[in-house]
Amino acid sequence: MGKKVLVVDDDVNTVRFLSVALEEHGFEAIGAYDGVEGMEKIEAENPDLVILDVMMPKKTGFVLFKQLRKDERYKDLPVVMLTGVAETLEDLDTKSEDTHERPYDSLRERLRDTIKAMSQDGLVKPEMFIDKPIEPEEVVAKVAELLKD
Repeated sequence: MGKKVLVVDDDVNTVRFLSVALEEHGFEAIGAYDGVEGMEKIEAENPDLVILDVMMPKKTGFVLFKQLRKDERYKDLPVVMLTGVAETLEDLDTKSEDTHERPYDSLRERLRDTIKAMSQDGLVKPEMFIDKPIEPEEVVAKVAELLKD
């Protein structure tokens, strides 16, 4: 089997979908369904790369990402983050009746602030953010690029 890729997402279908796509391209896919289980799998399986959803129960993707970057064992572990936020916000924007104020601007600002705070804490950004709905070819191509020898 090829290099190990851990897919951490609370959406079971996303984990299955990405796992199949990765395995079809020679990677060993491992699934986890929240941030706590994700950390457990990282410690047990020692993956070569983590695909991490931003919004999850128990421990968000940002919290797990920060934890990884502060841990000497995992600070260089490549991370690709998945987010459904952009699509959700776009949908809400198009449904807004008030053309002068977009809904959830504060959520957008909080995401920007979180990324800025990560940089100020000395944490580099993840290798890539991918918006949902995901294209498996895009994810597999990025994983292959990041894990090439």
